[in-house]
Amino acid sequence: MADSPIRPPTIEDIAKRIGVSKSAVSLALNNKPGISQKLRQSILETAQEIGYSLPESRQQSSILQRKSIAVVHQIGEEPFNDIYGFFITILNGIRTFTQQANINLTVIGGYRKGDLNRLGEHILNDKNNPLDGLILMGPGVKRESQLLRQTIEKQVPLVVLSRNWPDMPISTVGQDHQQQSQIALDHLIELGHRKIAFLAGIKDQQYDWFDTRLKCYQEKMAQINSEEYDKIIIFDDDGTQAVKQLLAKQPDITAIFAIHDRLAVEVMVELKEHGVKVPEDISVIGLDDSEQIPEGCPELTTVGFPHFDVGYLATELLYKQMNNANIFYSNILVRSKLIKRSSCYALNK
Repeated sequence: MADSPIRPPTIEDIAKRIGVSKSAVSLALNNKPGISQKLRQSILETAQEIGYSLPESRQQSSILQRKSIAVVHQIGEEPFNDIYGFFITILNGIRTFTQQANINLTVIGGYRKGDLNRLGEHILNDKNNPLDGLILMGPGVKRESQLLRQTIEKQVPLVVLSRNWPDMPISTVGQDHQQQSQIALDHLIELGHRKIAFLAGIKDQQYDWFDTRLKCYQEKMAQINSEEYDKIIIFDDDGTQAVKQLLAKQPDITAIFAIHDRLAVEVMVELKEHGVKVPEDISVIGLDDSEQIPEGCPELTTVGFPHFDVGYLATELLYKQMNNANIFYSNILVRSKLIKRSSCYALNK
């Protein structure tokens, strides 16, 4: 009797040898997300050991020809302590997806816009290491950004974080600034507050989210018939100066809506210097859940959003665009939630 021909190894053989499902093996061989990098490497090594042959279409997506993306973090004119925290947590989300999908990741960050634009231009034009996709993040990313324009012109898949620009040919992922503000103000109103001050830094006015947060405050104050609301909108260099101005103009306010957590912390520190107790005398609420609280201050009530998810979803969206040129641009807004701590107090009925 003639010997039976040797059967070529299959996906099922790889799965049995490692003790995983066939679907997990398929994800690894097709360079798809959904499994850990360690498992992916084990599957690919086992496939090589038993002589499993990848079709040409799959070889192109194997670990030997990984896709590459870059993250450019443009902070702007000056560093914010809370922005650094944002960056680390969002970057963790980005890294998690790139590890699952076996994507090369380059991270570029700094404060000098010119340097970042030149470096960004370099990676866009590097023929030896072509870039498959780009993520832009940070307060320094503006509509008129040179790097943003170059990326669009070169038709490199692009996702911008913490922006909502539906009129531009790009995808965005970030928080809903209007929803955040509404949640914060509704909480203060439910606690019985009507004399609510809006505090912001002068430099905050350069960012896209400033107008949205201010407009939401103005609309809420008009809804509760607060005729004096326009007199308690304070802009100053920082929270310290804003509090001094506020107490001189409106010492009888009962709550402060700070435009972001960094300012809220500065406000609480300065109120303490003036002998004003938080929350017994004045309640304080912030936005973004991004700031460390100094000793001696109450824990800040704020409206946060899932920073990690923003990074992960953005990278997942970019990955889809990289693999399918027919995908339309998307504008994803993650949901925010109230985080109750100890800086807000209910007024006595």
